Amino acid sequence: MHKVLSLLFIIGVGSLCAEAFAQTEFKLNESSLKELASKGAPQLDQIEASFLAASFNNTQTREGYSPELFGKAAYAETNERAILQVIPIWSPIKQAQLGVRQELKKGFLAEAAVGTQQQSAASSFGKYRDITTTTLSFLVQMDLWKDLLGRMSDAKLDSALLNAKRAEIEKDIQTKAFHISLRRVYWSIVATEESIKISEVMLTIAKKQAEETKQRFKNSVAEADEVARNEAQVASKEASLIYYKYQKENLYTQLKTLLPELSHNSLTLSNYDLPKTVNEVTACTALIAREPKVPYHFTKYDEATDMIRKVKASNQTINSRYAGADVKLYGKVKATGVGSDAGPNNTFSGNYGASIDDINATNRTGYEVGLNFTIPLGSGKEQSQKTKELYDEKRLLASINASDAQVINSHQQLVRNIALLNEVIKAQKTNSKELEKRLRFMYKKYQQARVSINDLIQDQDSLLRAQLGTIETQLQVLNVLFDYLAIYTETPCSFNRI
Repeated sequence: MHKVLSLLFIIGVGSLCAEAFAQTEFKLNESSLKELASKGAPQLDQIEASFLAASFNNTQTREGYSPELFGKAAYAETNERAILQVIPIWSPIKQAQLGVRQELKKGFLAEAAVGTQQQSAASSFGKYRDITTTTLSFLVQMDLWKDLLGRMSDAKLDSALLNAKRAEIEKDIQTKAFHISLRRVYWSIVATEESIKISEVMLTIAKKQAEETKQRFKNSVAEADEVARNEAQVASKEASLIYYKYQKENLYTQLKTLLPELSHNSLTLSNYDLPKTVNEVTACTALIAREPKVPYHFTKYDEATDMIRKVKASNQTINSRYAGADVKLYGKVKATGVGSDAGPNNTFSGNYGASIDDINATNRTGYEVGLNFTIPLGSGKEQSQKTKELYDEKRLLASINASDAQVINSHQQLVRNIALLNEVIKAQKTNSKELEKRLRFMYKKYQQARVSINDLIQDQDSLLRAQLGTIETQLQVLNVLFDYLAIYTETPCSFNRI
């Protein structure tokens, strides 16, 4: 009884483990892949991160021109001894400051602040309690060289904004390119599945042929070498079939890498409509062929390239001032009031109100005008400026030229390539059709012992290669069109399902 219970327990645990590790079946089609991708994918997250980086750089550049509130507060106390009895040691000292500062976009800086200091002390001359000093100040600073009238700050803001807009366009392009990469893998799986079907048919024929040959050998009608040749043919077809199944598993792995959500699923193909797809591809290529010139209205690459050109111009302005002198003119107006009222026995006291009253009652206004400058010595900054200018020039020019070439060449080559591949497919289909006719006659002749088994198998292999070649070429047509749609993402045809 104990053994029976133990066995039942093991069976129960085993079934639970089997259920835990059982994979959910996922039906593959373009719609299901698109829906799954919308829930998240590593590449889409990377694309989003690149866009957010450019967006952050733009907002970070602009935040420097936003007003800011600044301030400080401090309390200090000491027990030190005065060098001379007549010199007071101020303790405790209370300080506070509050102000508003804003860097403007035309090379100006404005600042307004209020500060106060309250201190107490004692000396041989008297006692001081809460003597208060309050200062109101207003500062204006103007850049006289690097950012005169906002030339440099405007260029920085423009560059950051253009990069953010460019990143948004590229995000859209790369997102659509990712969906196209999913479709590439999907249709490669479909093509492999079609190859598997053809291989299975040819394997069935080879097995049937081998059985017939064995029977003929038993009846002393066939030779032993014919039996061996047919067995070898069966093994060859089985190897080919296994290889295509291996390829399909590799494609499944690629898909699971692109969409990790599929990692715990068992993948199977949904029903697909090849004739419909062929018609859509034909209609799409025909639409593209009607565009004699580069259809920039089908792509966003030209918008991204235009942004790069504008960034290049902004960077030239920024770089031109890199090694220049930094010269700033400033003016400061300051009003200071002191709260210190005399009392009996040489005592003095004050408060915040008294210091403010002192400003209001008496003209305590002063001003300061000055010039700050920094001039680089040596050739270090000039060398850095030249390197930076050359780096930006080469980097941005390479992006512009590569993008322009990609857009122009893709359109010019597509129509020619598709036309050539369609001619190849047409010739392959004719070849397959004629080989099927020949094979029917060859099989009759083989049964009549008019041709050898080698001749029959050779024709069977020719037909298999022709059929598989047609599938491969059709997949190549799809990949050529996918290459085009990855650039011309806005092509208005039904096959361009993004």
